[in-house]
Amino acid sequence: MKTRITKLTIGMILWLFAWNSQAQFDASDFLKANGTVLRNNSGTGDTINLRGTNLGSWLSMEYWMGPLGKGSLDRSQWVASAYKTEVGTNPQNVFDRDLTTHWSNGEGQRRNKNQYFMVDMQENVLFNRVSFEAGTHTGEYPASYEIEVSEDGTNWELVSSGSGNTENIFVQLPNIYYKRYVRINQTGMDPGSDWSIAEFNLFMEDDFRIRNSLILRYGEDGMDALLDEFQNAWITTKDLDSIQAMGMNMVRVPFYWMEIMYNDGSIKPHGFDQLDWIISECSQREMYVILDLHGAPGGLNGFITSGQAYFNELWTDAGYQQMTIDIWKALAARYKDNPTVAMYDLMNEPLSSDQDTYPIHAFYNTLYQEVRAIDPDHLISIGAFPTFSFVVSPDYYGWTNVIYQVHHYNEDKTNFASQNGFIDAVITEVANHQNNWNVPILAGEFNFWDFPDLWAKYLRGLNALNVSWSNWSYKTKRVDSPKENWGYYDENTNPSPDIHYDSYDSIAAKWSRFETSEFRVNQELKDIVTPHTTTAVSKAPIGQVIWLQGSNGLYVSSEGNSNPMTCNRSSYDGWELFEVVDTGNGKIALRGSNGFYVSSENGQNPMICDKTAIGEWEQFTFIQLGVGRVALKGNNGKYVSSEDGVIPMNCNRDAIGGWEIFNWGNPAGGRQINQSTMNTLTEVALYPNPANDFLSIRTEMEDYSVTVFDTAGTIRMFLPHQRGSFELATSNLNAGLYFFKIASDNQITFRKILINN
Repeated sequence: MKTRITKLTIGMILWLFAWNSQAQFDASDFLKANGTVLRNNSGTGDTINLRGTNLGSWLSMEYWMGPLGKGSLDRSQWVASAYKTEVGTNPQNVFDRDLTTHWSNGEGQRRNKNQYFMVDMQENVLFNRVSFEAGTHTGEYPASYEIEVSEDGTNWELVSSGSGNTENIFVQLPNIYYKRYVRINQTGMDPGSDWSIAEFNLFMEDDFRIRNSLILRYGEDGMDALLDEFQNAWITTKDLDSIQAMGMNMVRVPFYWMEIMYNDGSIKPHGFDQLDWIISECSQREMYVILDLHGAPGGLNGFITSGQAYFNELWTDAGYQQMTIDIWKALAARYKDNPTVAMYDLMNEPLSSDQDTYPIHAFYNTLYQEVRAIDPDHLISIGAFPTFSFVVSPDYYGWTNVIYQVHHYNEDKTNFASQNGFIDAVITEVANHQNNWNVPILAGEFNFWDFPDLWAKYLRGLNALNVSWSNWSYKTKRVDSPKENWGYYDENTNPSPDIHYDSYDSIAAKWSRFETSEFRVNQELKDIVTPHTTTAVSKAPIGQVIWLQGSNGLYVSSEGNSNPMTCNRSSYDGWELFEVVDTGNGKIALRGSNGFYVSSENGQNPMICDKTAIGEWEQFTFIQLGVGRVALKGNNGKYVSSEDGVIPMNCNRDAIGGWEIFNWGNPAGGRQINQSTMNTLTEVALYPNPANDFLSIRTEMEDYSVTVFDTAGTIRMFLPHQRGSFELATSNLNAGLYFFKIASDNQITFRKILINN
């Protein structure tokens, strides 16, 4: 166990001993960027694709994932008042953390708004929950009530109402409010009962206020010691073993700034203990660690999930910026030579409060320069959030050894077509920036909900591009209906502690019930992801003969020796087949069936297949966009376009789009060149055409999918993982023309079918 005593006495000694004597990683495992990929041996060794998961809600806690409880706000400066106070009671008693002392109106309850209790917090505070408890004063709760909030004490907003049926009333508000005043109006009729309040509290459930609520009770070091009880249960060595057993080689570790730093901006002497532990344990398992500052001082986006709801003051407050700089300087100094640390993820999902005046990339550069002055070697992650347009390419500031990070969430959670199209769009966006900026990419967070085939499609797309990835997240206590797949372990319904009233031991005991053994195993998600964790590094199909099919459904032709190449052939045979040749520099050439090489013509003229030798214009980057999809980038930095088959092909496009994406396959079923079999395909037959109530699909393919599009391009049917021949019911399709796409790993067949229902 990672106890506080161990930390304060021999923790660092043990960690250094473990690092020197037991670590599996050594200097040869140090990662650096090399073009669009990561390589070990400080960027000169093997390509390493990081595939892992996020240790969410461990060191940066999110209310919906973990059992945090509610953070009660500091009441030391608050002032209470009421329309009337019974002699011997006092409105200020409601702030003394004693349920036996109280305020009372001293009279029966009447159905009007004249009976009120008001609290002035002296300044606007953030809250989303209100409690007013009668405590030991039995029956003296309001018959009914309204809760109003105000900034000025004059203009009031009604935010909740209800009926009392217990002495202790806790109200979850419909929104988060940033207000100075709260007023409770007693609106019920109970002439025989006084109205009393023994304790009044406001709560907020973000990381910042949870920790500060604990600080009010136990001090900053006491808060850390108590949180250790939670953290020791949430992630253990058994969890790391489970992650390793899934074939993963990385964990992304989100941490909140208050893990490292006191509220006054000084670094905690025990602030690195959990990070030291995870780095040591991961090193022994040959797993990399990404250090992710998930929430920064002052707030870096205003999201509750980044630790501080509403506030987003990092961008304009020099004090908060310096605190953030100091955190990263301390981390860089501590881990600068450690190969287990894959990268420094400087800011999670940064969103400037004024992007025009204080752009995200400017503060990224400030942090980059501060880290580089201490640690010139570790990868630095730049968050392309919300999109790449919010940051700049590395050339803008002269950044080196950087990786760009994307987070992919489409909140249209139950719409297959929406999610499927989203994947196509983001994979293309990633490929464009990866290749145009010549940088590696990390998909640091993502979720594709309850669509197993789309999880697989997305992960295949990332792996094909050699993009690193980590899903959000490893575990969550949440139970979702319909299922949302937030964790490999979920559905822990044990109670969260009451951090305002529970004792230290009671809080620790409740948190101890959140070891992973008390969660449900989400085996379905494990089974979806695990096959993609150990996929080999993606490489061009050197030595194979392939065909290329444009987005128009037609095939690329070399057109013999001297004619410009086109993408207008309805089938492939001699001129539509190309050998992929290794040019020795990570690029490829295409040799046509005429024995000559394809030339980009430097983008100045239509492409042609008539070159006898490989020069600069005959070299291309083979950019795989998932199973069976590819883009080709010429040495001029431009992309090959099919031109929709209307005019000869060109290599002059700035980005990958529709006409720059090709389906590709090997007529030899993925085998290397064999002239006797190179024209052999698995036969696919669809009949009858026109079809009425059913369609026969006849093939010997072992694993393929069927996608049905209407003439507007909308997916009307998707059937994954089919095997052999079967009958497809078409009675649910309206009469009209449809396109049927039959796709396996190495073959794509299109058919036009008329449905006569």
